[in-house]
Amino acid sequence: RRGSPATGDCGPPPAMTHSRPSGDDPSRSFPVGSRVTFTCAEGARKIPGLPDTMECLPGNLWSRLPDPCGRSCAAPTRLRFAALSKEDERRNFFPIGINVSYVCRPGYENTSESSPSSTCLENLTWSEAAELCRSEYFCSTPYPKKAALAVPNLHPKM
Repeated sequence: RRGSPATGDCGPPPAMTHSRPSGDDPSRSFPVGSRVTFTCAEGARKIPGLPDTMECLPGNLWSRLPDPCGRSCAAPTRLRFAALSKEDERRNFFPIGINVSYVCRPGYENTSESSPSSTCLENLTWSEAAELCRSEYFCSTPYPKKAALAVPNLHPKM
């Protein structure tokens, strides 16, 4: 039986979308008890908390292993007017479709019922967060610059 794995051998580990077996020779044999550790393919990141090793089990079967890597946006955009929520600040993996929320920074007040938020998009960039935080020091009726120059001197020299 040419081409079939030797008895007590699992054959090459199964292919994964975002991970590759680490090691130099994918064609080597994998006897029962062998372990293979996966590393992330280019453009993918390790998913926190997931194991990255599979083992050749008796019966010539690989242990089940979900893909330990995936596509992730980089850290969310830093905003002048808002900071990431404490919960989202602790994350280090941002899969496509995840939403992060922001909290207005000190000196800024929220101008709506909702918080500023941003979503990791299919192209691994962040959607623009709405500027829902307004400076508490913001004048409600700003003067045009020329008018500001024409304001009379309120403190004339005595």
